[in-house]
Amino acid sequence: MVRDILLYMSDQHSYNLQGYAGNPVVRTPTLDKLAKQATVMTNAMTSCPLCVPARASMISGLLPSNNGVLFNFNSISSDQATFLHSLTVSGYDTVLCGRMHFVGPDQRHGYAKRIAGDRTPVFHNGVPNQGMKGGTQIRGFDENSSVYYMGGGDSPVLAYDRYVTARALEYLAGNYEKPQFITVGAYGPHFPYVAPKGLYDYYYDKVSLEGAEKIAGEHPVLDGKLCETDPDVVRAARAAYYGLVETTDYHIETVYKAFREYVERNGHEGIFIYVSDHGDMNGDRGYYGKQVFYDPSVHIPFLIEGDGIPKGKVIDTPVSIMDMGPTICELAGAEILPGDGKSLVPVIAGEAVDEERMVVSEQYMYLPNGDTCLGRMVRYQNWKFTTYSGFEGKDQLFDCKADPHERCNVIGEYPEIAGRLKAKTEEYKDYDTIMIHENWLMNQLRILTKCNYDDQEERWPCPEIPMVENPVQRKAPFEPTPWAAAMRKKLQ
Repeated sequence: MVRDILLYMSDQHSYNLQGYAGNPVVRTPTLDKLAKQATVMTNAMTSCPLCVPARASMISGLLPSNNGVLFNFNSISSDQATFLHSLTVSGYDTVLCGRMHFVGPDQRHGYAKRIAGDRTPVFHNGVPNQGMKGGTQIRGFDENSSVYYMGGGDSPVLAYDRYVTARALEYLAGNYEKPQFITVGAYGPHFPYVAPKGLYDYYYDKVSLEGAEKIAGEHPVLDGKLCETDPDVVRAARAAYYGLVETTDYHIETVYKAFREYVERNGHEGIFIYVSDHGDMNGDRGYYGKQVFYDPSVHIPFLIEGDGIPKGKVIDTPVSIMDMGPTICELAGAEILPGDGKSLVPVIAGEAVDEERMVVSEQYMYLPNGDTCLGRMVRYQNWKFTTYSGFEGKDQLFDCKADPHERCNVIGEYPEIAGRLKAKTEEYKDYDTIMIHENWLMNQLRILTKCNYDDQEERWPCPEIPMVENPVQRKAPFEPTPWAAAMRKKLQ
């Protein structure tokens, strides 16, 4: 029996922003329905709370420190096989519809074809300036600028996801000889915090401002990270983000229905998977976007539904986005590449769960003074441990069951557990080893970022977008994050 697989991948969707995950406000009827007929991973973690490293890690099955992709200007080598290559060798037609945020001349990394272009850079020089009607440049795509343009209206993110959905429906209306592996890559619910006006208005008075206060004694690596607790800003950001999540849910429903019609029309089996690359702090602790190890940033949706998949099954043990490739390959009968992830098929099928599994996430960070450091997080049972190179005396341990909002560092109370998880972080490349590659890479980027080799066939042409009426803006003047300024200085 032919088994077709569709992976719907969103960008920046926190696990807790789903109805079935317990959120009482956000409306996600499609995901709630899928969760009842799917196997749901309730503690799935990204391998890096940043777009490009998370996606490169997912397709390679390797931690960022092992594949060399630690920030958004990186790309894995074209000599590196991905799980897409394994599927191709096994006879699958591997189709990319939309966003995977590849950087560099290789825009496929194993996908046989792309049927919808990307919105982000397809080389190192960046995206051409995109404008709104009236000549104003679009803002809000990065952490700091996200709180300077919020409200109800239209945006390139919303327009892009309409385009990707349309291309997916067009493709699924056809019939194909080969078994299909299709990735539908959406951009939502990534900021700008702009949602369709009706949804923004709906959520505006319903979102809570709980948890948006600045936390005293934050880790020193977060010095310089945008922190904004103005209730007007928090409310606008959350209302828009909730609206973006509901919009994403709507697109998932449309694509899922078309995929089911495709497999039934062709007499195939079908597997539907939903995942996001990382989450969004969305005002929690006053932070926005990602690049922290707190739950809204690293905890992602991950569910698998379809023929042969148990319905209503819940897997609570920690799993990783790096498990995606091994799981899909086992479901497809393709070769599983060695790496840092593992197939979830045995657990889904009912075999014993590995209660001792530790899941690792990493991030490479620029500090306000221009220095860098490597952070690692380990999720184990109900525990989360974080450590940063150069700040070993500031390690953190949270009991995620007793303290789900991660407000109390209990490392002094549980030294044995902290020691075990610390030892796990030391199994991988250390900071000095990683910096050999990073220093080499920065020298290459000084040249590559000045070259424009973009292939317009791989990029989505953004239309003019109407301005949001009376956008909500942070009162303080706009300044780039010190992290971004430090990196820009190095590149120059």
